Amino acid sequence: METSRGNGTVSVSFDSHGLLEVCVRNDRNVGSYGIFLGDNPFDFALPATLFQLIVIITISQTLYFLLRPLQTPKFICSVLSGILLGPSFLGQNKIYWKAVFPARQAGVLVVTSIIGVIYFLFFIALKMDMLMTVRAAKRTWLLGIIPFVASFTVISTLINVFYLPQNFPHLKLDTTRLAISSTMAFSNFPVVSEALIELNLIATELGQIALSSATFNDCIQFCIIVSHHLMETGKVKYLVLGTMSWVLFILFSFFVLRPIMKMIARNTPTGKPVKRVYVVYILLGALVMAGITDVIGVTFIVGPLIYGLVIPSGPPLGTTLVEKCELIISEFLLPFFFADVGMTTNITALHNWQEFVTLQLILFAGDLAKVIACVLVSMTYNIKPKHGTVLGLMLNIKGVTHLISLTKLRKLKILEDETFSHLVLSVLVTTGFIIPIITILYKHRPRALKSSYIYDGQMRTIQNTSRNSEFRIVSCLHNEGNVRGITTLLEICNPVPASPLGVYVIHLIELLGKSAPILLPINYRRNKKLLSVNYPDTNHIMQAFENYSNNSSGPVIVLPYVNVAPYRSMHDAVVNLAQDKLAALIIVPFHENDHIDLTGHISTSIRKLNTRFQAHVPCTLGILVDRYSRLGVRNDHTRSYFHVGVFFIGGADDREALALGIRMSDRENMKVSLFRFIVMNKKECDIKSQSGREIPLSEQEHDEMLDEGLIDEFKSMKFGMGNVSWYEVAVEDGVEVMSAIRGLEGNYDLVMIGKRHNIGSLKDEEMGNFIENAQILGIFGDMLSSTDFCIGMVPVLVTQCGGDKRAMKFDRVGSANVSEKSIATGYQKSFKVNK
Repeated sequence: METSRGNGTVSVSFDSHGLLEVCVRNDRNVGSYGIFLGDNPFDFALPATLFQLIVIITISQTLYFLLRPLQTPKFICSVLSGILLGPSFLGQNKIYWKAVFPARQAGVLVVTSIIGVIYFLFFIALKMDMLMTVRAAKRTWLLGIIPFVASFTVISTLINVFYLPQNFPHLKLDTTRLAISSTMAFSNFPVVSEALIELNLIATELGQIALSSATFNDCIQFCIIVSHHLMETGKVKYLVLGTMSWVLFILFSFFVLRPIMKMIARNTPTGKPVKRVYVVYILLGALVMAGITDVIGVTFIVGPLIYGLVIPSGPPLGTTLVEKCELIISEFLLPFFFADVGMTTNITALHNWQEFVTLQLILFAGDLAKVIACVLVSMTYNIKPKHGTVLGLMLNIKGVTHLISLTKLRKLKILEDETFSHLVLSVLVTTGFIIPIITILYKHRPRALKSSYIYDGQMRTIQNTSRNSEFRIVSCLHNEGNVRGITTLLEICNPVPASPLGVYVIHLIELLGKSAPILLPINYRRNKKLLSVNYPDTNHIMQAFENYSNNSSGPVIVLPYVNVAPYRSMHDAVVNLAQDKLAALIIVPFHENDHIDLTGHISTSIRKLNTRFQAHVPCTLGILVDRYSRLGVRNDHTRSYFHVGVFFIGGADDREALALGIRMSDRENMKVSLFRFIVMNKKECDIKSQSGREIPLSEQEHDEMLDEGLIDEFKSMKFGMGNVSWYEVAVEDGVEVMSAIRGLEGNYDLVMIGKRHNIGSLKDEEMGNFIENAQILGIFGDMLSSTDFCIGMVPVLVTQCGGDKRAMKFDRVGSANVSEKSIATGYQKSFKVNK
């Protein structure tokens, strides 16, 4: 009798003398007892697998670090690490190969790579927004079909011409030729999405078109895969059973699983994480769904894709799953698959180099045909030929889904090893060249920078907005804490029937648990559920603005939007919207507003986002500093007016602040105080602009003339009415300006100032390196928002007229707090007051 127990096999028998014999044969395969007891760790699966994981990840991360200047994607580095470890290089040493990759452990490597692929496909499908995908695909279906058809036709035709069956027996089957042509011609959403995220182009208009076109390709490929697996048996009985099983699987997924997932998301309290037990069962479900589709004969690849699509993307469910699990899947399990592909690719076994070169040229011709087709089709969408070329290159990017398809074809014996190696190398070389070319050709800029002057030959600003037309504002918010300050600021902008406010309210949300960014309007009057993703904070914020619109003192039209994108490209959609809608003002919150509720990562990301707004804004930008949410909170109930202070030094930015103050002064119960600083030795100073170049005297005089004209307009508006006052403060230099500001503390509800000024003696760049937040708020904006002025309790609006590329450069420069002693060298001032 023989039975298995633990790590060995136990056999019980009787010898010839009738004595009982018990024999235990050690047959351990998983874990060793240790090298001190004579075990070789590499003879056991567990230590060998752990060592492989360490080596694979170390080599791939090292290659990624070295090749990063070339914009090389991560998956290429992982495949290259497999090639280095495999029979092409190190694997030629038989001692090394048998020790590190023993045959008895090969099954563990394969199973681990399959699990990595299952979860990768699951997370890719989870991030997809089906509603948005279908809408986008409807608009760009020509780009989803014609480039693919062109590429497939060229590859298929050339393979049939040059790869004659008598010369290449391994490509004799029509199935093999068809599989190569279709696999290499398809564009896949996961691949394009991953590449665009690394290139920071996913939120661009061109990136969105590429994603929708790739999605259309995925739909076609998905139908082909399912149809092929159902019909490959050739027996009617199995075809009927397989089709019925597939239909039942789809019905169960969308009509049973999806409602369950929605219920879990609905029952999760706002701001709370999804329960751990739900997360565990959902992750386990990906393996179950892969097993079911493999059993019914529709390949395990389809199961996790369908399962990911039925789970609502975004918060709370999709975001929680991605945050908890994506890192370990993409950085630890998936590299096993790439390494397995690399080790299967044996370069030394490639003997027919003529065949290799011929196949590579054929695939290159297919890629070229796709680019030409994209250029021609793009012209029908009014896309420039250069951008059509970039779009074609984006759709030619190859990646993990192509490797998965090639591996599946090899296991089905449709591809033999040499052709598999040819195609893997083609994937690596094509993507390795395309990514840097896209970087060179497509120097992305928001559309506003290509057409800065968009309204009557001038940039749209507060000053050139007519008093008898709609005043359009784009207002951005990150959380509910920003609502009260923004609505108060809008209200004091004086909405009247002659000049109503048109406010485009945009809730900015970081892209988590999704692959594609979105900018969508939300119509509350007709349908509040236009989003396939439920963002509870967005609903609350937009409802608050809806209530404000209904109860404001004047006509305010609120048009709510939600913008889901990575922080580093979030500004693109906002800037494009401001240009399209001819908005005169964009309002964004300061990154330290409600700083207690924000983590360091989010606060830093918002700071960098604000610098991108400053670099690319097509109109006037206002950064609202309201650290303690005091705007709109009246501590002094004895006052019946709202007091705004405008600090004016000179320049276009200050003029925008004053122009907004003039608009505010028309409102009842408003008091606007203008403080103008006059630099006495200004004419003796070298007059320089913020960029350091010398300004012609005529230009300087013109700027001063504009300043004087706007100040005269302010003085004449409410002369003698009591709600408008102005003061002229004579100073010698920038230090005296800062000292004078400290002496002008008052009971303000809001103060406004421009970011940049036209006084060369203030040396903004030099001083800005030593003052916290000076690169975002300017020297004096930072001063007004610090504890040096009204103990930092007064809200501040810092205005900027037009974009400033230096903002991005300054944000990379470190800054430190400057002590009061270093800037307050004296307190000398003279006031010349006119009322």
